[in-house]
Amino acid sequence: MSVKEKKIVPLGLKLGYTIGSIGDSTAYNIVISFLSFYLTTIAGISPAIAGTISSIAIAWDAVTDPILGVMVDLSKSKKGKRRPFIGMSLIPMVVSIIFLFTKVDFPQAQKNIYYLIVVLIFWTSYTAFNIPYYSLGSVITNDDDERAKIAGFREAMGFIGIFCGTSVPTFLVGRLTKAGWTDARAWGTAAVAAGLIVLVSVGVMWRATKGHEPIDEQMSAEKFTIRGTLNGIGSLMKTRAYVMVILSALFCNVYMTLFNSDMLYYTSYVMGISESSASILYAIQSACSICLIPFITKLVMRHDKRNVYVACMAGTGIVMVLAKFIGIRTLPMAIAYIIIVGIGTCAYWLFIFNFLYDVVDLDEFKNGKKRDGIIMSYYSLLLKLGGAVASFVLGMLMQIGGFDPEAAEQGAEAIGTIESLFTIYPGIFMMLAGLVMLLSPVTRKRIEALREAQARKEQGLSYDTAEFEEVLK
Repeated sequence: MSVKEKKIVPLGLKLGYTIGSIGDSTAYNIVISFLSFYLTTIAGISPAIAGTISSIAIAWDAVTDPILGVMVDLSKSKKGKRRPFIGMSLIPMVVSIIFLFTKVDFPQAQKNIYYLIVVLIFWTSYTAFNIPYYSLGSVITNDDDERAKIAGFREAMGFIGIFCGTSVPTFLVGRLTKAGWTDARAWGTAAVAAGLIVLVSVGVMWRATKGHEPIDEQMSAEKFTIRGTLNGIGSLMKTRAYVMVILSALFCNVYMTLFNSDMLYYTSYVMGISESSASILYAIQSACSICLIPFITKLVMRHDKRNVYVACMAGTGIVMVLAKFIGIRTLPMAIAYIIIVGIGTCAYWLFIFNFLYDVVDLDEFKNGKKRDGIIMSYYSLLLKLGGAVASFVLGMLMQIGGFDPEAAEQGAEAIGTIESLFTIYPGIFMMLAGLVMLLSPVTRKRIEALREAQARKEQGLSYDTAEFEEVLK
């Protein structure tokens, strides 16, 4: 007989918690999708330097991730381990978004330093929000079905955030420049709009989750030490299930950074359409992913989520590679392409955190501690490391390909580079992100058996590990 208590999450709390994903996705996507384009075409920075700025900042943020994760796990605040970090990070995150898309008339060296400092502030404050926010989801409920429902709500909100961080800015810039505004002023206004969306959505989430974070879980007996952090890293890196998840995150973020950063280059220089027209594609990308959520969720009810994930990611990646040879020149073809890419994107955001929550449960069973902060931090580290590598590669490839931000039309080599960065390169990494999860030992049957054993263990009852021995290796 099962002894695991099923924790049902009220609808109001589901909505209150998941609305924070709007702010998360808005902040992440406006920076990851448009900063490179803005720096090269508006701020007057070369593609190579722009890519270097982005990659240094994301790499710095990756270094701070594990430190922040351990700090969350060892927090002793009476207000909870996670929510105080969320509250402290909000204003710096919003302000840095606005300053990143503010054109400054500094000498070139000072200009480069300005954008580097501001982007460092952005990624640091984003980390201080993002890690505790998603860690909070692991303690709201431990029931797999409830977590799947929360994931559906959260990803629907997240795709609204993608719309706010991609379609809204391009639409505003297109409309404002058509009305006679300069590009710099239009982008600055779009950044303010995105910042307000982040401020409101995260603020609502922070208020809605008050009182819903366990206080008695605090690890007050432990203190932050470098050795303790390194030992924690070592034990996690011996867990095959965790390594597969963070590798998938690494590959997927390379795909997302290349694809999203290149889309505006592609629509502008290959398809020859305006920012307003490009905003249609961004809107379709978000709407399509939201519409796909119930269909993919139904597949998970019938099949193991790992297998559904692999099929969606690998299948989408194959189509993206083929698109390089087919060619995407018209708006209808671009819409069809975006819809297909949305299958993989939707699957990634729908499942990745549930994979991580499985690891949290596994780690708690093995070590007797809930270390969701450090577990989320290394996911975040690999996610951003992928972004850093992709940003650097994108900038260098654009530079080598002869991209000229001053030219209305680009040469054949530059066009070919832009096409590859929109299709074959991200497609390969999309496939890798899916296929690597075939090596994960975690299945629905095994993780449910582990959770049942954990519940019996907490109650002092006997338990058997035979059904999930594979995931303990």
